[in-house]
Amino acid sequence: NKQAVKDWQQRKAVKQQGQKLERGFNVWRDRKGIPPEKAIFPGLPYIMLHSLSHLLITAVSLECGYAASSIRERIYASDAGYGILLYTGSPGSEGTLGGLVQVGNQLEEHLNVALELGKLCSNDPVCAQHQPDNVQEERFLHGSACHGCLLIAETSCERRNEFLDRALVVATVEGLGAEFFPDQVLV
Repeated sequence: NKQAVKDWQQRKAVKQQGQKLERGFNVWRDRKGIPPEKAIFPGLPYIMLHSLSHLLITAVSLECGYAASSIRERIYASDAGYGILLYTGSPGSEGTLGGLVQVGNQLEEHLNVALELGKLCSNDPVCAQHQPDNVQEERFLHGSACHGCLLIAETSCERRNEFLDRALVVATVEGLGAEFFPDQVLV
């Protein structure tokens, strides 16, 4: 829903988290010697959807027995609209009827599992308290994201496990108030 994303982006806590993520991106870009016109910050909607995609891939993998590395993602975040596409990257039964297609028929259940997974990381509170603009940590392209919660097989990820922050998806123990989804989403 484009209006829901637009409303979410106007919230003060979301803007503050976005500023931290963009500062981290700028430090990363400068340290790599990349000119500003060659590397553009992807924006908060992209980071939120990318993080949600990783949570969904993990939820589908845990609930359905798919190997997470067999699921790929494509994130759509532009003025035209917002969306996530999950698909299999190789031929076989996992992507055919009864496979990933069947997962789509139970999307609400998988979304609830994904959102629940995002609320708490085994590395919290350290993960939730990560500051992307902290020059000592040198994890400039992440907010609340680590191997315990959001990082997945790089073959599945369209952006090499970069531009992730579960605090933009759900409330974490840090309580930033920047989450897109409220505590109770679906019945």
